[in-house]
Amino acid sequence: MLVKFNHPLAGRKNFFADDFFTRDFDKLFKGVEDKFIPAVNIKENENAFELELSVPGFKKEDFNLKLDNELLTISAKVEDKTEETTEKFTRREFKSRSFSRTFTLSDTVLVEAIHAKYDNGILKVELPKNKEVIENKQKLIEVQ
Repeated sequence: MLVKFNHPLAGRKNFFADDFFTRDFDKLFKGVEDKFIPAVNIKENENAFELELSVPGFKKEDFNLKLDNELLTISAKVEDKTEETTEKFTRREFKSRSFSRTFTLSDTVLVEAIHAKYDNGILKVELPKNKEVIENKQKLIEVQ
């Protein structure tokens, strides 16, 4: 004769597999500002420095470039608003994303000629070099 044994813990779900941790817990943080630091490439050639920031999902109007003395701050903020209406239910969701990066510029940068372009999720900022300053900085030192 075979007797069925029912273990007292059999059939219980794993505590951490509960929906609270996979669904409800994430809801606690919905709408909280999503802040990130974008990756940046810095290149230098003979005529300029170039910054490339990986910032997909923004529009060119979202960016703010500010020069304060030798500090260049690149920032952006975007707020998305979604509204869905059905017969008895209305849902609104707000999402905000922002970032800010600050770079210290060398005095060899020609600040009047700085320009930026946003294309396919990449913000390119070109910082042309001031050749006069570069030439004045070069000096031959005589050994005595």
